[in-house]
Amino acid sequence: MLSNRESARRSRMRKQRHLENLRNQLNKCRVENRELNNRLQFIVHHLNRIRTENQWLRSERTVLWQKLSDFTQILVFQELHPLDHISNIPCMVAMQ
Repeated sequence: MLSNRESARRSRMRKQRHLENLRNQLNKCRVENRELNNRLQFIVHHLNRIRTENQWLRSERTVLWQKLSDFTQILVFQELHPLDHISNIPCMVAMQ
């Protein structure tokens, strides 16, 4: 009977240690989950900033390509009409 009591006590102690280990693991997982969530939020924030900047750069590229095309047309016009371009340039530049 004494042996059974001692065995039951050891079993309860093992169960208590196991439960404590599980609680420790749970706490570690919660901390890791919070850290990962924070990192994810940080990355998503920067991703959104980069997407916004990328959209702006694409828009700026379109504007610059249009300006380049306009200047190219001016140069072509000047080559085709060497004497006429002097009086027409201010009008073409003002159109931009």
